[in-house]
Amino acid sequence: MNLKIKNIGLLMMLMGTLLYSGCIEKNKNEKVAEGVEEQTSKVSHLLPPANPFLIANSSYPSVHSNPAQSDVTKWATWNENVDIKEENTQWLPWVTSIGTVHRPYPNGEEALFVSGTNKIGKIKITNGVFEWVDEVVVPGYEYEVPSEDAIRATVDEMIAGGTDESKYLPPYANHVKAIKQSSANIGNGIYTMMDNEGNYFCGFGTSIFKVSDKNPGDVNSEIEIVKAFDVKDGVTPEEAKQISRIFALGMTYDGYIAVAMPGIIAVLDRNLENMQYIILEGEAVDNGISIDDTGGIYCVTSKYMRKIVWDGKKISDKEEDGAWKSPYDYVPNPKALSRGSGNTPSLMGFGPDEDHLVFVADAGEDISAVAFWRDEIPEDFEQKEGTKSRRIADQIKLTIDVPATIEWSPHIYGNGVMMMASAWPDPVYDENGKLAIFETVLTAGITREPPTGVEKWSWDKETYSLKSDWTLQRGLQWALYPVSATSNTVTLTIAEEGNYSLQTVDWDTGKEISTTNLGNNPIFNTAGGLFIPIDENRIYITGVMGPVMIHKE
Repeated sequence: MNLKIKNIGLLMMLMGTLLYSGCIEKNKNEKVAEGVEEQTSKVSHLLPPANPFLIANSSYPSVHSNPAQSDVTKWATWNENVDIKEENTQWLPWVTSIGTVHRPYPNGEEALFVSGTNKIGKIKITNGVFEWVDEVVVPGYEYEVPSEDAIRATVDEMIAGGTDESKYLPPYANHVKAIKQSSANIGNGIYTMMDNEGNYFCGFGTSIFKVSDKNPGDVNSEIEIVKAFDVKDGVTPEEAKQISRIFALGMTYDGYIAVAMPGIIAVLDRNLENMQYIILEGEAVDNGISIDDTGGIYCVTSKYMRKIVWDGKKISDKEEDGAWKSPYDYVPNPKALSRGSGNTPSLMGFGPDEDHLVFVADAGEDISAVAFWRDEIPEDFEQKEGTKSRRIADQIKLTIDVPATIEWSPHIYGNGVMMMASAWPDPVYDENGKLAIFETVLTAGITREPPTGVEKWSWDKETYSLKSDWTLQRGLQWALYPVSATSNTVTLTIAEEGNYSLQTVDWDTGKEISTTNLGNNPIFNTAGGLFIPIDENRIYITGVMGPVMIHKE
């Protein structure tokens, strides 16, 4: 084991300890989630250890907020009701913009680096500014996309269409064709991160791109692609045939890049050189990876939940090196976008006295939340009835209705884990009978039934078991908003009856605290993206029609 990595992780973990208190006052307008008594909570949780090789002081240095992929932010949520008006909204019409990193600069300047359908851009956000600094087209994706005016016209048509699908959907379907967006390239630019030197990494096709400021440290600097590497070039021609579309990028705690895609998981340095890899023959990887501070890389495939080990010199899937794999329940479902589990594994437990677990939702006949032991399995642990292996610490069936699997990664804070319905009850199919992913996402909650239901559990280390804490039956858009460690809340991205909103609830009880009403504008739909708090006053939205910033004041 790499002792240097472990020591850094321990130091960062202790620095990351956060004490918060949450107190919910009774109110006749509050809704209480199923099975929850009114309570006041005051607990202390260790956050995932900060990775010293990710950009420092960032509100969002990598996808899902941290290497554990737990979706936790330090920023407090908006705990009062807010109506977002036009003057509180800034929008830059662009292509679909999911991959995002928040980049702080010296002297208080700030920018966002974003990846879209075929572009990489930089947005200055200092002191209320929200404007493009620069953009570059990704090599191999040089084609024209609609102008800002054309995108604004599309949005106006959609708003005018309201909940009448015959008027609402056609302008958007035409837009999707114009930007050449599809399920085949949905992974492009999603999993992004920035290292401690300000280099931005993103993936398109089977290639990794390294993007930097031309003038390092200057918020107003143009950007450039300084290097690119096609993962297929690092393997044999026969192995390359098994590899397709990039999905996952992550940073190890000793500063290497981990990458996973159907057929392969690999590690290479930040100069995009010296790649080591493991071929995952016949295994699809359709989501992200999580990384711990002792060299563990967690990847769910269409066959197994896996722990791969990186010791600073070599990558291994051998048990003698601490790696493992476990089967889980999986039944292919045509309503699922992903093959296998479909969600990014998320880590729980970061202290020496905590159980160290990794969570996914499975894809069985009845969908379950599944916890796997990350490290050694306790000697007194007996395999649970109905589980595929002793590596599974527990699994518990969801009580919310999920027609396929949970496409979204779990939210994890302390000993709590939350999952949201994210498969569609009524998807849109194209003229060839194939799932039209973007049209489906844009109609859910507007002209068609949305994914409905949120469920949260807690892990009991004494009984090695999960118990359900609460559920809420709300219609959701396909988006994530992180848990607030400061407020002890989580915010749900609601899409119901043609309207978008943010519903903040208490993490422990599920009590509804506040609503941020966004309205019916499709710019607030992320099409599989994220709501990213930049500070207490600003929330960035990776909008389907381009980047959006909302603010309270």
